[in-house]
Amino acid sequence: MTRLSILLYLLILSGCSIFQPDKSTIIQPKLLKQTALPAVTKSNLSDRYEFFCEMIISENGNVDYAKILKGSGDPIWDSLASISLLSWKFSPAMIADKPVKLSLRRKFIVMFEKPKYISLAEIQLQDITLADSVYKVLIDGKDFSELALKYSLSTTRNKKGFLGNVDINHYSKEISGILGKLNEGEFTEPLNYGDKFIIFKRLFY
Repeated sequence: MTRLSILLYLLILSGCSIFQPDKSTIIQPKLLKQTALPAVTKSNLSDRYEFFCEMIISENGNVDYAKILKGSGDPIWDSLASISLLSWKFSPAMIADKPVKLSLRRKFIVMFEKPKYISLAEIQLQDITLADSVYKVLIDGKDFSELALKYSLSTTRNKKGFLGNVDINHYSKEISGILGKLNEGEFTEPLNYGDKFIIFKRLFY
């Protein structure tokens, strides 16, 4: 079974920024996590497809606005895809070490690939100081679910950090690479996730 995978071209096309700085001073947003695009058939998309999208990325890396400028030719699919893009997560654009809201246009390549599911839990934390402290007590043997319930900012907090079976290919290559190397029961160091930090744990099936 295949799923829709996205490769993000980091090239800014002709978008105008909210802040309008010199482009050479911007640290560009990076895609951290994508959500699945709507289902497609061979009749309306090929195995490899390109589309262009205009997006506004907020200071915390959320997508405030998304519009497909050149899409599949199927208006229903394009509309649903635009809604999906609103759930994607980026690192914020940075200027002089400060996050800024940025409007940009980017090129995406849609490809089909096999999913890679693993069972995960998470602890989302606001700053690196707290994230490092939580990581240290995890190393000392503190229970992951208790720490998630106490400290996590995520909506998964009430489930003790449980994310479920997650297709790790939806994360960036850097994060998915780290997750893919985890053995059951192991957890990551704090990972930068937009304006927050996340510690993931691979659970036993």
